[in-house]
Amino acid sequence: MASPADNLVLLTIDDEESLRSSVAAFFEDCGFTVLQACDGRDGLEKIRVYGPDVVITDLRMPNVDGLEVVDAVRLLDDNLPIIVLSGTGVLSDALEALRRGAWDYLPKPLADLVELELVVARCLERSLLVRENRNYHENLELLIKERTVELRKLSTAVEQSANSVVITDANGVIEYVNPKFTAVSGYSREEAIGRNPSILNSGKQPDSYYVDLWETISSGREWRGEICNSAKDGRRYWELSSIAPIKDESGTITSYVAIKEDISGRKQHEEQLYYQANFDALTGLPNRYYFQKHLELQLGLINRESQYLMLMVLDIDNLKCVNDIFGHKFGDILIKEIARRLESVCGHNCVVSRFVGDEFTVIPPLVTEPDEARQRAELIRRAMNDVFIVRGTEIMATASIGVVVYPEDGECVESLLKNGEAAMYHAKKMGKNAICFYTRELNSQQEERFALEAKLHKALDRGEFTLDYQPQIDHVTGAVVGAEALLRWTPAGEAPVSPAIFIPILEESGMIVAVGEWVLWQACSQAAAWHKLGLSQLHMSVNISALQFMRSDLDVTVKGVLESTGLNPHCLCLELTESMVMVDSARTLEKMTALSALGVILSLDDFGTGYSSLEYLGRLPINELKIDMSFVQRMLTTKNDAAVVSTIIAMGHGLGMTLVAEGVETEEQLRYLAERECAIIQGFYFSRPLRPDQFLTFCQER
Repeated sequence: MASPADNLVLLTIDDEESLRSSVAAFFEDCGFTVLQACDGRDGLEKIRVYGPDVVITDLRMPNVDGLEVVDAVRLLDDNLPIIVLSGTGVLSDALEALRRGAWDYLPKPLADLVELELVVARCLERSLLVRENRNYHENLELLIKERTVELRKLSTAVEQSANSVVITDANGVIEYVNPKFTAVSGYSREEAIGRNPSILNSGKQPDSYYVDLWETISSGREWRGEICNSAKDGRRYWELSSIAPIKDESGTITSYVAIKEDISGRKQHEEQLYYQANFDALTGLPNRYYFQKHLELQLGLINRESQYLMLMVLDIDNLKCVNDIFGHKFGDILIKEIARRLESVCGHNCVVSRFVGDEFTVIPPLVTEPDEARQRAELIRRAMNDVFIVRGTEIMATASIGVVVYPEDGECVESLLKNGEAAMYHAKKMGKNAICFYTRELNSQQEERFALEAKLHKALDRGEFTLDYQPQIDHVTGAVVGAEALLRWTPAGEAPVSPAIFIPILEESGMIVAVGEWVLWQACSQAAAWHKLGLSQLHMSVNISALQFMRSDLDVTVKGVLESTGLNPHCLCLELTESMVMVDSARTLEKMTALSALGVILSLDDFGTGYSSLEYLGRLPINELKIDMSFVQRMLTTKNDAAVVSTIIAMGHGLGMTLVAEGVETEEQLRYLAERECAIIQGFYFSRPLRPDQFLTFCQER
């Protein structure tokens, strides 16, 4: 069924009926006869039967996809305009379609079908020009016989053409240029005529490119391709050129005609697509995709007998905490500062990429000695230990670094990355701000960690968590005055897992928030039950994680737990760490003030292990200081630790705070603390952590 001669036929191919129908309705209103196809197979059949003037196709379709349609159309008719609609996430496919022969593309969803109409019009115009050019060569004898009328029409068309037209003699000397050429290139007609088209050479293409072009047209064949030219003012622009020889009646080439469409806008889009696909939008560093391609290329080029390739995987240790305290915009600025510092310390010969989130990768130049890897990694680690200044605030952002060396630590991109991350996680486990070189044992450790994390996700629902309670003793009266709730985990059918192993996993995975709320509710319920049994003065200490403190509405949660369990707020002590609260943040002070308003006790846990501003400490609503056990255990043998303990006790007394020493195990330690009037003692000297029934018995016996 043929279409009317004065009516253009448009075929739209899309498996999304709503989009297909909207495109059809729009172009029917524009005067087109519109055909519809629900997939590539149906579309190709309609192309063969009806011969449309222009095709609009989706990429992702069942049966035959858009790329296959582009390939088939190019074989059927390389002058049939085919326009690709590219959906979100398939920009690389759109780029591939352009390379295979698609004429143009637009991203989905379509914000305005008028833009599609303009693209269709431009493609039809280009098709028309190419078709006229071909017809001109195929019907040269006819055109010669009718040259008077036809040349006048051609002259008008060329003069008014939206594309540049250049005619040269057989030696390539310019004889004619149309107004569009002068507008695009900046050269006037007088400046161009008599010169060679090489005045436009931008140096973008190699000399061999132009040699191939000249060989093609001088042999009597048409050449089509993209050329980057340079305008008179030095501006570069891209053109899609069709250059064909013109022959006389004897078949001798007398001149050449070039029809050139300015495609600078399309090339700019392609460059944007390439950048988006290969570089991180925030830092400008190569992204994960680029990094993996580069690493794969390096592995193919390396001389395995004399060269080594090093890969470093870096994870920023406290970025999550920074985001929680200062916000993600602040964190983004910090990430950009980290990226700049890594580029600076690594140098231009290294490939630094932002792999994902707070993880970076570094590929230094190839080395001949594997020991060079350690020096390079240590250089980066030291550089990351210098403070960052973000919006006038000093921030420490150390890195845990995992290092692998090819070919010893992996045979492919996937194995090197896997082993590099295993080493990086082990560096974190070592205490962060550390370098760890991969060993085979790390893989099994990493697999065990992932297995534990999977079990932890189900532990709360399965009731595998329990609480032990360690007594806190007033050594003056001998009375039990408090208990610290300590989380324990025993997976079903297995031995208990050390808190030192599973609590870091809870914190890194974010599960600590839900588990922390369960601990709070369980501990308060237990304290309320003990109060009813006569331990009315006992207060319950519960550890609060940084994530729990910053992410959740902790004051709302605590208030709800107190109301639900009936526990007196003055009997609940929330233990916060120095690193959590010693940040001069209005948000931190606001949260602590809200908690203090509930009447609960706020304790600073592990005091002395971090950096404390005394001026800021005095402004915080803190009721209690806990002396870290590391100081307690060394205070009788190390002068510095003894001085720290004495200073903390004196400072606590001066600020009117309750002092608690944890980790007390000997009579000598108890006596030293008692002499300095540290009243509350916690540690194995009195008792290990106890089950609830054991704790009750312990209190009754005392």
